[in-house]
Amino acid sequence: MGALLVSTDTALAAVDIERGQVVWEKPELGGLSADSVRMVEGSLLMEATRPGLLVIFDPVTGAVVFDSRRLNLAQIVTRRVLPQSGTLLVHGRRADGPSVVALYDLVTGEQRWANESLFEQTEPKKRGFGNLMQGLMRATSEDTALEVLQAGPDMIVVHTLMGLRALDARTGDVRWSGALPTARAGTPARHVRLYPSLKRADRIYVSFDDRLMAYRLADGLALWANPPRVEGRVRDIVQHPAGIVMLPEAPPASEATGNRRVVNGIVQTALNVASYEDGATIAAKPLRMHGNVIDAMVAGDAVVLAVDAESRTFVNVLDVAAATLRLKKDAKIKGQLAYVELTPAGLLYVSRPDAETNAEVNIIDLATGESRFKDAIESGKPLSAGDYNARRYYLHHAVEGRTLYVFANRDHRLYAVDREAGTFRALGGEIKLQGGEDPIDMEIRPAGIVLISPQNLVLVERDGQVKQQVYYPAPQLPGLLRALYAVNAVRAGLYGAAASAYGDAFAQASRNATDPNARYVTTSLATAYSQAGSQLTGCSRQSAALATKRFKASLTAPGSVFMLTRAPDGSGNVLLEIDKDSGQPRARVDLGSEREPVYAVDDVAGMLFLRTAPSTLGCYRL
Repeated sequence: MGALLVSTDTALAAVDIERGQVVWEKPELGGLSADSVRMVEGSLLMEATRPGLLVIFDPVTGAVVFDSRRLNLAQIVTRRVLPQSGTLLVHGRRADGPSVVALYDLVTGEQRWANESLFEQTEPKKRGFGNLMQGLMRATSEDTALEVLQAGPDMIVVHTLMGLRALDARTGDVRWSGALPTARAGTPARHVRLYPSLKRADRIYVSFDDRLMAYRLADGLALWANPPRVEGRVRDIVQHPAGIVMLPEAPPASEATGNRRVVNGIVQTALNVASYEDGATIAAKPLRMHGNVIDAMVAGDAVVLAVDAESRTFVNVLDVAAATLRLKKDAKIKGQLAYVELTPAGLLYVSRPDAETNAEVNIIDLATGESRFKDAIESGKPLSAGDYNARRYYLHHAVEGRTLYVFANRDHRLYAVDREAGTFRALGGEIKLQGGEDPIDMEIRPAGIVLISPQNLVLVERDGQVKQQVYYPAPQLPGLLRALYAVNAVRAGLYGAAASAYGDAFAQASRNATDPNARYVTTSLATAYSQAGSQLTGCSRQSAALATKRFKASLTAPGSVFMLTRAPDGSGNVLLEIDKDSGQPRARVDLGSEREPVYAVDDVAGMLFLRTAPSTLGCYRL
């Protein structure tokens, strides 16, 4: 949103980026480290933590939404932003007294209600050993994070170890309670997740261990006679038009539930598809999967499955309506799945490397299960090399029309994959980057395909010919490189915002992201914008206006990159803003002889913020 937060020894402060004036200060948050201040998941708010204190605030106005000292909380167990009602739910334990669940308005910070009875026993009080077990269950529930789901604007459904509770979003009163039909009555489920219904507004779905159940929102009544099951436990569900796909994973070995099967050292699971009407499974028996189903992508009438078997990845295609697999045997791929799509030629995928496996691009023939490319596009060098760095050998890729462009670091060549014909060809010759570098990013622009490394920028025409290449050597000081990697993308908290203006694109970007920060922010943005901007109601008007303005401003991908290099005359270091289309410097900031400059770049506002002295901050217009 354009708020520049600065941590000093004496306070956490916000600086107006246009005027350079301190807007607000919080002395109680002085001396915080950078990782103590972060975004609140699913919101545009920030949180600051230190031992015994959690403060959630609006970064533009500084208004405090939540302060753990208000409720005298010694421990915060759960905190969840609820976009539909513009609220924050907090569950915590006091040093003395019962645990409390409270709801706060995200705009004003006003406490709407507090509930101290959520963990009270609803079943009749037992005696003796039974009473002791009831007490232990309550104490454990108070220490366990709640599963929380906003089920419409007026209801919040939570799960504790004591069962389901539906809370009135306005008052916090319990509307109804329910117990999950676990395999053994009275035994709490170990693995519970709540899901909104995407098609039917009268219900929610709850997965618990190896089962799934639909509950009516009005009264908590179970809508199915029996819960459908998988082998393993339900990791996630996919609400496909033809049925609910239940994705399984094996329970941990420490959970002796009897629902864990291992063959030749590999855990075995089995998935199934449930009917929306009665929960009946389409397949008579669950479909065997050799490993955990770790990802799924809807592709028309099918769902593409990624299966992990002891860090080896396999893929298959599920026909949802028939609950059958198109491939008789899961197809093994190298690395971890990064991109996949169903094409007329088959299942096209791009993988990413891990510590033990290179990445590749290939197409699986769905009729035979065989790979179309016998000599696949592969990245990385032989794994026998002692200095193998998986992050260095990602296969950078981008789609334009029917072509998937891929740059392979193994041979430093650009490839074009025809997504419809199922063929590929190398474009041009080897593209060498100076300084022994490899690209860390690639994008398609009107002028061509841009390859970016810390000190190189290469513009390649669509036939593979190098159109422009520039190299700015890095200062020979290792500490300077750390600052360089921090400015390879938009620094405004809108990482990946150039992809699209809609939540679906953010959700896809989040699924494809390998960087945890990118995944975190794109997931939050997907939550905000897939709900028609309702998330913005959970901020002040000023913050919402700035967020909307910056979101629109970032729809065009930034046109430059930043490189740290030596000044041409050799007197100190400079930061250059390099135009992606021409390769020429747009702007220059002299850093003097500073060995480890502290700075941040905001590409949306076109500004660079630099610490010019221990207590001085400077701003440069780019």
